[in-house]
Amino acid sequence: MNDFFKNILDSINKIYGKLSLIQKLIAAGVLLVAIGSIVVIFVLNSTTAGVPLFTQKIDIEDYGKITKKLESEGINFSTKDNSIIIVKDQNTKNKIIMMLAQEGSMPKGRYTFLDIIKDKKLTTSKFENSIKLRAALEGKLEELLRAADVIHDADVSFTMPEPSVFVKEREPVKVAVILTPSWNVNLSENKKSIKGIEELIVNSIDGATKENVVITDNRGIKLNDFTDEEDINAIKITKENLKIRNEQTAKYIEQIYKALSLLYEKDRISVMVDVAMNFDKEKENRKEILPVVLREDNPETPYDDSEKVYSITESEKTVNENFKGPNWIPEGPPGFDENVPPAYKGALEQMTEYIKDEKIRNETFGESLKEKQKDPWDIDKITASVTIDGKWEIVYDDQGKPELNKDGTRKRQYLPVSDEDLKKVKGFVEQGIGFSLKRGDKVEVYSLPKDRSKQFALDDAKWRAEKSRNYAIIAGLIALLLLIIITIVYRLVAKELERRKRLREEELARQHQLAREMALKSAEEEAGEIEMSLEDKTRLEMQENAINIAREHPEEVAQLIRTWLTEE
Repeated sequence: MNDFFKNILDSINKIYGKLSLIQKLIAAGVLLVAIGSIVVIFVLNSTTAGVPLFTQKIDIEDYGKITKKLESEGINFSTKDNSIIIVKDQNTKNKIIMMLAQEGSMPKGRYTFLDIIKDKKLTTSKFENSIKLRAALEGKLEELLRAADVIHDADVSFTMPEPSVFVKEREPVKVAVILTPSWNVNLSENKKSIKGIEELIVNSIDGATKENVVITDNRGIKLNDFTDEEDINAIKITKENLKIRNEQTAKYIEQIYKALSLLYEKDRISVMVDVAMNFDKEKENRKEILPVVLREDNPETPYDDSEKVYSITESEKTVNENFKGPNWIPEGPPGFDENVPPAYKGALEQMTEYIKDEKIRNETFGESLKEKQKDPWDIDKITASVTIDGKWEIVYDDQGKPELNKDGTRKRQYLPVSDEDLKKVKGFVEQGIGFSLKRGDKVEVYSLPKDRSKQFALDDAKWRAEKSRNYAIIAGLIALLLLIIITIVYRLVAKELERRKRLREEELARQHQLAREMALKSAEEEAGEIEMSLEDKTRLEMQENAINIAREHPEEVAQLIRTWLTEE
């Protein structure tokens, strides 16, 4: 056998060695495509087509409700024959079953878990099959309950009593369920989930009823006891009613406050509103008699000029009968004994008067039959109270200065809101809330002063601080003005001293220059005939220039002389 495979491999190697490079690449591509096709076929064959949500067909009504619910929850599913719903896997199926049970949308009697037992052996007994069925149902139910988000673990146990032909001897199916909640979940508050679990159990086990199903948590607290649900619902309804009442009250307060804040400052307004509401559900059947309108009301007239009657005559009959004559009493046929008592024989000779007056009138009228159902809530009465603070004005003396109290605060006087303005505000509020005298609404508007002592203390503190600041500013300005005046005076005095000093220096320089000129003049006179050297001529010209500059610009020359003296 090994030689056979070896010969095959040698033959393949020889053939592969004879192939060119292009032929080898083609052969490798064909091989890869074949392997890929095999893998794809294997994967497609290994994937499941899905899990049916219910083993039995459901009617078209339940089918429509369930598919609509799955579409709204965004769950992928497929259908078959408009009666079978197929989901992705078993886990998805368990979650959908729990969701439908909690919503109360489980088809009655359609989920009995018969699909969990795939086969039954002919050699097994009825008792063994019953035990297997019960164990399978318990396991399936536990798996379904664990799929809920609020449940961590579940333990289900129920009885399967023997059937009996006698009704009195039939034992009910009893179911006990122990649930372990998920982390931070209180099952006692999740009544909706508990009801769904109870409905799921009743629809899953044949013969089970809600009365014989007990659901407890891991601490032994019964969860499917809904006896106090009515009280809880009543408390919930009361809370909702109080919430609606508070919302209506806040709405009226906001409307009044917002409207009055356009007329007065916000801190001057205080609003209190109480709304009495009736949340009783009432249904009334009323029969009303409508008047017959003979003439319609003219809308152009300010009064009602219509003509109405509550009935009109449809038919009338009047009968008048008068008879006057002797009495006639029948005495029977001739030849027979008379049938008149002796007491009546004396009345045969008397006169009789008969009068009949009959009037029959058939009246017709309009009627209206109404069936009236009141809204979920109605407003019985609205009571509103508004207070408006007056104005506080500061009292000034004749000089325009505020008068002060003993504690240093400014005096103020209160000016209340006038009665005319209060009456206008009252009418404004009544129209705003839809005032109804028939309903018993009441609106009052007052002018009450608010305690503004803290505000006045802050205002006075700011006033004193501002006053002190003004004094400080004035004192600073005075000091600055004095400083400026002193500076100006100092500059003037210094300038005057400098001017006098400059004049003395100029006078001294002038005297020196005059002395030099006189000396030069005398020297010139003494040596008039002596020729001056070039240096003397240059120095003489410089002196003349300096004299001319000093005459034209005495201040600059004085500054130059001061500089020379300073350097010396």
